[in-house]
Amino acid sequence: MLDIHCHIVPYTDDGAVDINASLEMARNAIKLGYTGIFATSHYIIHDNELVNEDFVNNIKKLNEMFELENINLKVYEGNEIFFTNDIVDLIKNKKVCTLANSRYVLVELPLFNNIIPMNVYDEFNKLQDAGFIPILAHPERYDFVTKDFNTLLKLIESGVLLQSNIGSITGKYGKDAKKNVEKMLKNNMVHFLGTDSHNNTVYDVYDKAIKKIKKLINDDELYNRIIYENPEKVLNNEKINIWYPKSSK
Repeated sequence: MLDIHCHIVPYTDDGAVDINASLEMARNAIKLGYTGIFATSHYIIHDNELVNEDFVNNIKKLNEMFELENINLKVYEGNEIFFTNDIVDLIKNKKVCTLANSRYVLVELPLFNNIIPMNVYDEFNKLQDAGFIPILAHPERYDFVTKDFNTLLKLIESGVLLQSNIGSITGKYGKDAKKNVEKMLKNNMVHFLGTDSHNNTVYDVYDKAIKKIKKLINDDELYNRIIYENPEKVLNNEKINIWYPKSSK
């Protein structure tokens, strides 16, 4: 099992505060059945512009540390890229990482905008024209989704994959995010589930959250696709078919 969204690399963003925190997160992840993690540290222009070479080197060191500590977990490179007009250029100039060097790119939008940024569809189209597939991080948390849930339908129809946070179902990000993710899960609008772990708090509620998620999906085949198959396809750079939502009600 692979975690598509996690902030496990220390000293890079607001995730793991040090190597000991990374080790603790890794041990907890293994207990839950994870064998690999995509390290999606924030990349934000003018705020958290990681030096790609250093970031990739930190991941290498983290994997070496896990091996020394007999932690059977593999960390793969990636970034959670805050939305900008320059994502394609950032990728081509090796400023940011796609997920495990695949065609898949994790993108975050502004959380507190009531309206989706006007150029989002154009930029996501540019990504796809360049051969990349955008994965939108935690859409249930965005204010524009709460205001107009049908925005998610437009995004899916435009070729965007959606990654929800496991903790959203427990109310970790507020009642609106909880309501949104419930609706998404009921209507086949989630393509990935990630922990978005910055520390160990999500792991503590994981079992409870997964039980709720499985009940809402109510389809073992679809559940397995979201939890197991799609992350593996990202890792192997394989095509993921976008299924159409049941409804937006």
